[in-house]
Amino acid sequence: MGAGVHLYQMTCWESAGRWHVNDVKNLSGRSAKWYTPMRILGVSVEEYVNLLLNTFHAEGMYYYAPTDYLAFHFTKEKDAKAFCSYVNKIARHGNYCCA
Repeated sequence: MGAGVHLYQMTCWESAGRWHVNDVKNLSGRSAKWYTPMRILGVSVEEYVNLLLNTFHAEGMYYYAPTDYLAFHFTKEKDAKAFCSYVNKIARHGNYCCA
């Protein structure tokens, strides 16, 4: 792999009582964009939002168009970890690399 390229790996962390998820290896790169997990999973935006809300119980979801930012969080650690594990398994299986 080239400089700055890595296998996608989402992590989760707690801040102010909420659980957040992202690939934090390069926060200014493609790996940190909200749509990267959606592309890894091969789903549409609607399917991704439904998956987050209905399967993994994400909350507080909103989209901020000026910066193309989709925000959400999890109240329960187990939901955040389940989502991370789900995305990471598919990313590993597909050898999904990004910068």
